[in-house]
Amino acid sequence: MMDGLHYTFSDVIKQWLGSKSTWHYVSLPASMSDEVYTLSQYHQTKRRGWGAVKVAVSVANQQWQTSIFPAFEGKRYALFLKADVRKQLGVAVGNEITVTLKILF
Repeated sequence: MMDGLHYTFSDVIKQWLGSKSTWHYVSLPASMSDEVYTLSQYHQTKRRGWGAVKVAVSVANQQWQTSIFPAFEGKRYALFLKADVRKQLGVAVGNEITVTLKILF
């Protein structure tokens, strides 16, 4: 679901192994990524490094603020999931989660 500043989607948690770190993340669908990118262009004064966009996140009963980044699969925005968040949600790589994002400009 897209409504300009609120987005809800489901994705399977994936893992990216870097040379010094491991990242757990879900990807926004391509159409949402395109819309978020377009919105972020109109708010360039609020843009952060690496194309990051600040968001409020809700997954199940957990809520937090973070940033999403254009990364990995065709530069679709990725929501990284820290270890404490994954532990509180009881999820791991391969689990599907439903995410609600609110863009914070």
